[in-house]
Amino acid sequence: MDYSIFINNYKSADESLRPYQSENKGRVYEAWKSCNAVMLQMPTGTGKTRLFVSILQDIHRCAMEIKTQIRVLILVHRIELIDQISYELGVRYGLAHGIIHSQDRERPMFPFQIASVQTLNRRLDRWSERSFDFIIVDEAHHVLAESYKKIINTYPNAKVLGVTATPYRLSGVGFRPEFDVLIESEPIREFIKKGYLSGYEYYSIAPFSQIQHQINDIKKVDSSGDYANSELMEICDKNKIRAQVVDTYLKYAKGKKGIVYTINKLHNKHLCESFCESGISAVAIDSDTSIEERERLIQQFKRGEIEVLCNVDIFSEGFDCPDIEFIQLARPTKSLSLYLQQVGRGLRICEGKAKTIFLDNVGLYNRFGVPALKRPWQGYFDGVEG
Repeated sequence: MDYSIFINNYKSADESLRPYQSENKGRVYEAWKSCNAVMLQMPTGTGKTRLFVSILQDIHRCAMEIKTQIRVLILVHRIELIDQISYELGVRYGLAHGIIHSQDRERPMFPFQIASVQTLNRRLDRWSERSFDFIIVDEAHHVLAESYKKIINTYPNAKVLGVTATPYRLSGVGFRPEFDVLIESEPIREFIKKGYLSGYEYYSIAPFSQIQHQINDIKKVDSSGDYANSELMEICDKNKIRAQVVDTYLKYAKGKKGIVYTINKLHNKHLCESFCESGISAVAIDSDTSIEERERLIQQFKRGEIEVLCNVDIFSEGFDCPDIEFIQLARPTKSLSLYLQQVGRGLRICEGKAKTIFLDNVGLYNRFGVPALKRPWQGYFDGVEG
């Protein structure tokens, strides 16, 4: 298609967008004039999904005006993200779309398709016969995985937009040539100052504490370069350490509802049991929890019937519950991206919520600083920051 027809003429005034979202949308269009693949960085909780769905609305209006179908592929890697984007597209903007996922029936006639990366890779032979004019990549820090590259390379003529809160890889590898340019939003502290994100209190273990020394001394890492789970379990999955996690909650966040991040399924189970033994309403969720059971527990949590969700990598991305009152970190990591994705779950604003409480029992503050610290995203994008 002639991209200039869209890029030059469809900067629609979307009154549902906040000023910074409208500004960033314009910056994306401007970048698309001179390059094909753009990465947009916006902190967790500032409305990346709303922004790119507004772009899809512009694309739809353009297609209606020029009487030509414009096809868009939205790539995601979690069922929760599919549900969120489908809601924004269908309910908020009234845009018909198909879903490419193992649990859904395909509707290839629709120009907008939300695709699970895993499912589309398995079905790529038949979808490669169709062309896409635009590709939107949600949580785009995952784009260096071969599963993403295979799909994007199948549609080499498409304009690409990747959105992420954290353009960072633990390996230090940058995001070129997958993306040509990075568009940075303001840092978290500015969004807090302007009232778009929640203020917070942060409590962490001391840098000279015994558990911090033990974590710092870990030498064994996994294939991603992060701490090996076996080493973390040796340090963190002990009665004394689990008791300290629960005591921290009781001291700083008793009666509040929030999320606890754990190491693996066994640690998750043990820590949840420790909360329950202290009379706290807690449940454990991991990859073995069925989608139906997970949804049931999440709804109970949102209604306030459950105080604590212990989880293993379930709520780091794609979970939206603005009235979360605390986040507790019980899983050490070397990944800045994982740290910010986890604390970001607590930064959304909500009526009646004065602030978020961060409880850091594994000293991530001692490695990364507070969540609002300004980060050198351009350096990480270019692969020149360690």
